[in-house]
Amino acid sequence: MDFFALGTAIIAAVALGIAATATASAAVFRARMLIPREVPGVPVTLVLAATGPLPGLENLFDALLGQTLRPARLIVAVESRDDPAHDRVEALTARYPALPIELVVAGISDERAQKCTNILGALARLRPADSYIVVIDADIRPQAWWLAALIAPLAAGRADIVNGYRWQAPQTVSLATVIGATIERAIATLPRLDRFQLLWGGSLAVTRQALDRIDMPATLAHAVTEDLVIADRAAALGLCVLTRRGLRVPTPLGDNLATLWRFGRRQYQITHVYRPAAWWFAAAVTAADGAARVGLVVAASALDPIALGALIALGVLGTLTTGLRHAIGRRLGVADPAGFALAQHLLVWATLPLAAFHASLVWAAAVRSPVTWAHVRYTIRRGRVVGASRWPARPAQPGLRATNRSSNE
Repeated sequence: MDFFALGTAIIAAVALGIAATATASAAVFRARMLIPREVPGVPVTLVLAATGPLPGLENLFDALLGQTLRPARLIVAVESRDDPAHDRVEALTARYPALPIELVVAGISDERAQKCTNILGALARLRPADSYIVVIDADIRPQAWWLAALIAPLAAGRADIVNGYRWQAPQTVSLATVIGATIERAIATLPRLDRFQLLWGGSLAVTRQALDRIDMPATLAHAVTEDLVIADRAAALGLCVLTRRGLRVPTPLGDNLATLWRFGRRQYQITHVYRPAAWWFAAAVTAADGAARVGLVVAASALDPIALGALIALGVLGTLTTGLRHAIGRRLGVADPAGFALAQHLLVWATLPLAAFHASLVWAAAVRSPVTWAHVRYTIRRGRVVGASRWPARPAQPGLRATNRSSNE
């Protein structure tokens, strides 16, 4: 075998190894995923940090009222009365009398992410009887079993924190939704490695005892995100964190490619700040995958049989992985738009666009500061927010992201 053929074989092995890992991860996830059915009889308090006009907030409130375990309280915190979220929530409160909503003005702070300030403002309203607390995002559209599945392990004493991850639910078929859903669903089906200590703040349930031990005012004091610093504190305290596969929560996905890119870059920036090892791992994998795919395309243009065979194998693996993820989505109750599956299959057979877009997100996050989130730009130094500049609140950006003594269900 000459050096050219050997080089082609090596890059083919790299690309196929990464693709096969994604296929295996999706297969294992689907085989081991269970939809939780237990419904504990305990009161639950929800905490929602909100900003902007909040389109579709009624859909979230409807989903909360449709839970098999109905929430006892919903505390919504906004930064000020000038935030469009304030009037939006206030107007909906009267329309949802069955959902006990408490609206809190948390105030503005440039020492931490505004989301963290809003969370602290909401937590300050907890009562002694609030034994189980769930921090949520405004853009989730949870299934009926969601809240019960979050709380059941806590109520049974099996965990101190229970977590899941989002499952992007595209509303239209576009380049942005196809790319975004493919990347996000790949992340959602990866095993949660203990060493990376990852949590997702969109559905984060915790017992009151664990919350008190975490000491949220101190933990979030200078944080640009809530979930990863909570994960750090939980690890330091030896708390038991449970990630459940059935808790992949539907989240509407926008169809603006630029917005998707900014969202993805911010997620990887935050990862780089708090989990540099995870960022370097993602950077290495996306760079190796992208370079290998480019090499295979170049070699295939010269009709190299190894490259041609590898590209066909990559397409087949991509199709298998896409089918497995669609099966997971159906199990989760998420229906994609007509033609979406075909668009995803075409994307994976295209070989380069998805890998290039994903790599651009990761490598653009090599610069960790500033981080722009909604209507605020944060300056970060050594993992701490040291300054912020803001402009009037606008719609939050849609779009990517992921224990210590933890386990996966």
